[in-house]
Amino acid sequence: MTSPQIFFMAQPGFTQEWFWRGRSRERARELGYTVQLNTREGQLQTKDWAELLAGVDALLTTWGTPRLDAEILAQNDSLQIVGHVGGSVAGIVSPHLYERGVKVCTANGMMANSVAEWALMMTLVALRKLLSYAQFGAEGRALDWAGTRVNTAPEDAVIGVWGYGDVARRLIELLRPFNPAAILVHDEFLSAEKAAAEGLQKVELNELFARADVVHCLTGLTPQNKGRVAQDELALIKEGATLINCGRAPLIREDALIAALQTERFSAIMDVYESEPLADDHVYRSLPNVLLTPHNAGCGRDELYLAAMLDEFERFFSGERLQTEVMWERAKAMTDSTLLRKTSP
Repeated sequence: MTSPQIFFMAQPGFTQEWFWRGRSRERARELGYTVQLNTREGQLQTKDWAELLAGVDALLTTWGTPRLDAEILAQNDSLQIVGHVGGSVAGIVSPHLYERGVKVCTANGMMANSVAEWALMMTLVALRKLLSYAQFGAEGRALDWAGTRVNTAPEDAVIGVWGYGDVARRLIELLRPFNPAAILVHDEFLSAEKAAAEGLQKVELNELFARADVVHCLTGLTPQNKGRVAQDELALIKEGATLINCGRAPLIREDALIAALQTERFSAIMDVYESEPLADDHVYRSLPNVLLTPHNAGCGRDELYLAAMLDEFERFFSGERLQTEVMWERAKAMTDSTLLRKTSP
């Protein structure tokens, strides 16, 4: 079989170098694949992309890739499969792509494992009330030995999860050995019957915010979900509870979240922000009830993302079943990166 023509759309720079390295390069050599790298710098126009994709059989996409619509694919009649070196494909797929019968795969499941592990870690941080007494040595402050601190045992905790995608499902798997008192889930695609079979409680969003000791925001960023959590929902959070967001910042109205956190009624642990990198003078940095990480919850398996998509290409061209295929209905419900604010340079 002739080796497929594979093109990696990431432009020269950090993203391309980050994913095209180590075990991903080794896997390409093992499979006998030649991966053509994008060498064009700067802001590419639609016609530029169309020229680059002419004759391509398999396409590797990632963050910054344009939506694969009829104009982008105008000069291509050979594309058979797309492998997304990242998570959600909502921002790069189009009805035209699926109408052509092109298969779409993603490393989302692999990334989801890393994000879910971070979310589990922060769940335990929240239940241990770590923000109320822990100090980092660099701060030079004394530990509060005399203070009375009450941790919440996992088996006494109600965990709320907004969403039921790859990250949410993996987090729930990781939580099970801790035997939480209840795991509440709000997701329109999860039926009450399936929830019950999985030992979960399907609830409305307001009930989730009102009952949970730890609230995870893990749903897809869609037009319907953008800014859905605001003053009313935040007011429902129990005193002493923790809101954890490693999904997407625009799910929550930033102004409402800041105002609610300033009351110090509950805590927040965040990995995502409206504008990134987070400004040095952002108000979050001055709040004692906030823990911040630099959008790295999904890190740890990055070197394997491209390799995993090459494995999917090998299955496809060998006539085997794909393991990470994303159908159109699921793609539409995933986070749409076009709804995010642009990252600061």
